[in-house]
Amino acid sequence: MDIVLVASEALPFVKSGGMGDVVGALLKYLPAYGFRVKLFLPAYRNILDDSSFEEDRTIDFSFGDRMTRAKFYKCRQEDRVIIAVDGESLFDREKLYGYFDDIRRFTFFSRAVFEYIVRFQDEKCVLHCHDWQSAILCAYVKMYWPSILHKPDKVIFTIHNLAYQGIGSGDLFRLVNLPGQFFTHEYLEFFGNINLIKAGLIFSDCLTTVSPTYAREITTPEFGEGLDGLIRALSIRKRIIGIVNGIDVETYDPNRDPCLDFPFSADEKQGKAKNRLQLLERYFPRDLQENRSFPVLSFISRFVEQKGLDLILRDPARYFSLPARWVFLGVGEAVYEKTLLDLEKQYPSIKVILKFDDRTARFLYGASDLHLLPSRFEPCGISQMIAMRYGALPLVRKVGGLLDTVIDYPFNPSLNTGFFFETYRTEDLFYALERALHIYTGWQDLWTTMMNNAMCSDFSWENPVRNYVDVYLRGSSP
Repeated sequence: MDIVLVASEALPFVKSGGMGDVVGALLKYLPAYGFRVKLFLPAYRNILDDSSFEEDRTIDFSFGDRMTRAKFYKCRQEDRVIIAVDGESLFDREKLYGYFDDIRRFTFFSRAVFEYIVRFQDEKCVLHCHDWQSAILCAYVKMYWPSILHKPDKVIFTIHNLAYQGIGSGDLFRLVNLPGQFFTHEYLEFFGNINLIKAGLIFSDCLTTVSPTYAREITTPEFGEGLDGLIRALSIRKRIIGIVNGIDVETYDPNRDPCLDFPFSADEKQGKAKNRLQLLERYFPRDLQENRSFPVLSFISRFVEQKGLDLILRDPARYFSLPARWVFLGVGEAVYEKTLLDLEKQYPSIKVILKFDDRTARFLYGASDLHLLPSRFEPCGISQMIAMRYGALPLVRKVGGLLDTVIDYPFNPSLNTGFFFETYRTEDLFYALERALHIYTGWQDLWTTMMNNAMCSDFSWENPVRNYVDVYLRGSSP
């Protein structure tokens, strides 16, 4: 059987968020379960620069009110085929997303993939679409697949982050080439706009999300992003399954990571302390003697509202006067970037690095004691898993995949791997941080035990991929 993956990101080709990790892992590991894997991606600039992709074929088809042409490039890797979709100069851009014509770009992508698999997918397959960028493909398969051809055995749709839905002006409905009755509240209409993710929700056979807690949360008004009523109704007739993401434990290994000058492991932690001292010497040299014993706190994330940075910035004097050193790594919204840079000038306890590169991130994971992820919501998140593997205890809000991957058991803290706070308030975050610092400074044996627990946690892709295989093979009813 073929597994046909359709997504806008996949490692190692392109990534901006967690979707790239999930799709890349499925591409990497599914052949070990006897599947052939076919992955469709947009033909971004860096993909076409890859010499392993060769021109495959072109297809003409109707798109909106005219004819268009898609060009396909193919790369073969044993039991894997990666196909890049190009056309109308829609993907030769500096960024993956954030353009005025994103609805057009990814509707074209989904339409082109549909035309390809209808004409050339001869083997039995399961179709697995990811997030709003490929959601409309689920509708095409259900509505337009020729009756004389064998349909995909199952159409799976994965919600990576419901906050991003592919919403655009209602005028854009003409691009999707569906009958007019589908521009109604029951289908793709959303307060006068078109909402592409609704196509994936409605026309798939099975829904998955990237953690069990998030699968429950999206049925509530707080986390449902305006679609909770629809999702509750759909859950009566189709499965909504939460599968926690994993990390590549071969790549993220502090004992072999070339980004660390001092490797370490759960059994031999001396390198962790050396990395921490190296960080303090690099970013806080002026008061090194004073801060040598201070814990290092890392915040490695996009600087956007979702990630909870505003909880810290509402009361910076309170946070940045603590006996700790802070390192912020990331890019994001201009208001957060400017505020952090202004605070860096005011408080010697913080260092702000406005970029995101993997090498610096790995160094910070390997050198920090505590990793903050106080998210407003978090479908899964992988930074808390990477942090734990590198011996940095996560302090997280008790939501989504953070709840599913971090342990904070109040009755027996020797089982813990991190710290929770529950309500999205700056006071709650601060109290959790005080609790963590109290254990760090006054209960070092417990801190070491928690580090051991965290570093020995199993976050490999083995279990998640096995769960996806189960979804592919089993029925789709609740």
